[in-house]
Amino acid sequence: MHDRDLTGDDVAKRRTPGTDPQEAITCPVSVTPSRKMESLDAGLCAALEDAGCPVGASIRDRLAFETLLTELSSRFVNIPANRVDSQIEWGMRLVVEQLGIDRCGFGEVLGDGKQFVVTHSYQLPTVPSCFGLILQEQFPAYARMIRQGMIIRLPEDLPADAVTERQYLLQSGLRSSLTIPLTVMGSVVGALGLASFRTQLAWPDELVKRLRLVGDIFTNALARKRADEALCAKELSLRQSQEGLRQLTARLLQAQEQERRRIAREMHDDWTQRLASLGIEAAKLERHLGTQEVALPLLHAMQQQLVALSEDVHALSRQLHPSILDDLGLVEALRSECAAFARREEIEVDYCPGVLPETVPADVALCLYRVAQEALRNVAKHAAAAEVIVTLDVVESEVVMRIEDFGIGFDRENERSQPGLGLSSMAERVALIEGQFSVTTAVGRGTSVDVHAPLKGCPR
Repeated sequence: MHDRDLTGDDVAKRRTPGTDPQEAITCPVSVTPSRKMESLDAGLCAALEDAGCPVGASIRDRLAFETLLTELSSRFVNIPANRVDSQIEWGMRLVVEQLGIDRCGFGEVLGDGKQFVVTHSYQLPTVPSCFGLILQEQFPAYARMIRQGMIIRLPEDLPADAVTERQYLLQSGLRSSLTIPLTVMGSVVGALGLASFRTQLAWPDELVKRLRLVGDIFTNALARKRADEALCAKELSLRQSQEGLRQLTARLLQAQEQERRRIAREMHDDWTQRLASLGIEAAKLERHLGTQEVALPLLHAMQQQLVALSEDVHALSRQLHPSILDDLGLVEALRSECAAFARREEIEVDYCPGVLPETVPADVALCLYRVAQEALRNVAKHAAAAEVIVTLDVVESEVVMRIEDFGIGFDRENERSQPGLGLSSMAERVALIEGQFSVTTAVGRGTSVDVHAPLKGCPR
């Protein structure tokens, strides 16, 4: 937005603040009228001033203000949110110096839209700051006029009910001030205020238009800052929610493992022993019955069922909580799991363990064991594979495990849009030990599940 173009009459006759509106000022230099007077350079302005023409000073001031606007606009382009406030104060200092006034303040409508607060202030050393003023509480008439979108020149524009405002003028020594409401989509969102304590100044409409541009620059910068702060707050809230969810998941998994351990111990110590005892008793009864043709086959079948049931209960107990993991360690626990999987599913498993530390952290070992269990179950359910390779080794400070099959694979992109619980649970388990989990697959090219688990300083 620019002021209207100066005409020949504007150059030949110029009204100065405080003079009679009818008094003409004659320019001693002949100037050809131009529709783009702002393009006059500093040299011409100096020539006009040297010739005693007041229009030269006016054009010089206008060019200086245009330079100020350009500098402010360029400074606030893509400025980081944490520098907006300091740069607004820097901009207000330039305005104070440019206009030769004593103070520049900027107010905003905050909260629920009911509070009008001065959020920025720059003033000369001996001038009181206006920072922190809550206008509707301390100067209600003044705040009302701003909300109505009125340009306020003090003291002449004060209404009769502005009692506290008049008291402030007297007590502070404020001679004159200008307040420009700033609007966005028709609503007042802030105001730019300028004050003079030393002299009484005129505030022409032409200057008001220019200063409104300064206020708009500040308003836009603060709007971007508020948006950035809101985005950062939401991102922080999201991260906190994710961390809270991760902690809850960890507690749930720990509780699940504890319950599994309890049930597995109960099954092993009680149910398995009782089933074994029943099997032994059935075998004794079979021997005592001699060769009875009906009873012996029935008892023999009963014994076989009890043995099979005992084995199933033992396998279920191991799945609920692998006591072998506590007793023999990760390498042997996985060896046993691979062997059991191969017998049960009739799928060949090539198990290739490397040299691991004597003690792997319990949470890491349990995580790798559970991921291997789930990956092998997925092979049996989905892969249609005849062979699986399970490798386990240490690379630098990580345990690296890979379960690779040569089955039908799947479309990873479709899986990402709606991942199954198996992949999600594996990924979550690995994330809880701060490891890395990945799945590599393609239709017709098999699947590879990779886990990198940190050893957390465990000695080799």
